[in-house]
Amino acid sequence: MGEEIKEIDISVVSLTWNSEKDIEKFLKSITKDLETSNFFYEIIIIDNGSNDNTLKIIKEIQAINDNIVLIELGKNTGTTFSRNIGLKLAKGQYIYILDSDTEIPVGTTVKLMQAFSEIQSNKTGIICPQLVYPNGDFQESARRFPSFRSKLFRLLDLEEKRKKAESYEKVLDKELTVVNYAISAAWFFKKELLEVVGYLDENIFYAPEDAEFCARVWSKGYEVWYYPKAIIIHDCKRVTKKKPLSKLGIEHIKGLIYFWKKHKKFLKSFSEEF
Repeated sequence: MGEEIKEIDISVVSLTWNSEKDIEKFLKSITKDLETSNFFYEIIIIDNGSNDNTLKIIKEIQAINDNIVLIELGKNTGTTFSRNIGLKLAKGQYIYILDSDTEIPVGTTVKLMQAFSEIQSNKTGIICPQLVYPNGDFQESARRFPSFRSKLFRLLDLEEKRKKAESYEKVLDKELTVVNYAISAAWFFKKELLEVVGYLDENIFYAPEDAEFCARVWSKGYEVWYYPKAIIIHDCKRVTKKKPLSKLGIEHIKGLIYFWKKHKKFLKSFSEEF
């Protein structure tokens, strides 16, 4: 008789692009977390044309861990097209979207899985952990949907006005709460959600693909939850804020305009209810 084929519990989907400073730490941390908790897993990495040592490092780790799948695209295709490749390949019961500049402490995935029972809602869509910077400082990763005002306040560093426009007190106080959306540096959800919501919108190159996907999660009757008991380290680079008129910054502006047009009616009705 052949060897029994086990069902995959967790599919990790992550993107790389010149990620040599982060990728080894990421892969070692997520692998240790999943293996310590005895999950059967796969890690799907889609590389967007790295020209540093990223691929070399991944292949060295892949040589001793056959749970790692590497897809080389050869060029930077953005976040939606590339992530969708991983999402379509994923076989796990649960999907874990993680940025390659994250570090996952042991026990994190178990907490995120248990969150579905703790929240006690049959409409839980995405579970979003608390993110912190490498020095331990809190990172505000869950907010209200982006508006022109909130983006302007952010660009001008008008922090109090920005908070009033987009922040949740419960998120700032690190409390469990529903939120409009959370950044896609760390999402955890059941694969079946994709059957209802669909995949990431490839009309958006870079951002706000996270807000757009969460808008569809809500429009389909599901919820986005911020779960601060699970904490992930995120070495966030904030490229578009540092260089708002860079190529990536311009793509972000285009993505925002597309998002606002696509979800105009939904955003108006949702803001009145939420």
